[in-house]
Amino acid sequence: MANLDTFQHILLVSIGAVFGVNARFIIYQKLKEININGYFVILAINTFSCFLLGLFISILPKIKSLTFSSQLALFFLIGFLGSLSTFSTFVYDLFDLCVKFKFFKALKLFSFSFSLGILALALGSSLGN
Repeated sequence: MANLDTFQHILLVSIGAVFGVNARFIIYQKLKEININGYFVILAINTFSCFLLGLFISILPKIKSLTFSSQLALFFLIGFLGSLSTFSTFVYDLFDLCVKFKFFKALKLFSFSFSLGILALALGSSLGN
């Protein structure tokens, strides 16, 4: 029985990840079409993900069925939002700026991304309450 639960969990995370990565790809392409710089595209996607994370985390405890909410958390929080957010691209952008000796620009990108992420998470959380 434990193996079946583990398989179901993996399946939920995987399906959520498929939707999340495709949503990220579509959003990325649409924002690039309107000539937004790559750093800002990643910033926008990560900020949006933080907002959704805050919103969902504040709503999750209000769901009555614990089983349903844990399955929804696996699907949405880990699968969808884990794939929608682009942490590896963000880190690569920081690394690329450092390699190019653009340390101040890297620091600004880090600070701005971190601050916006926290604010978006707080806004989502407050809207969910």
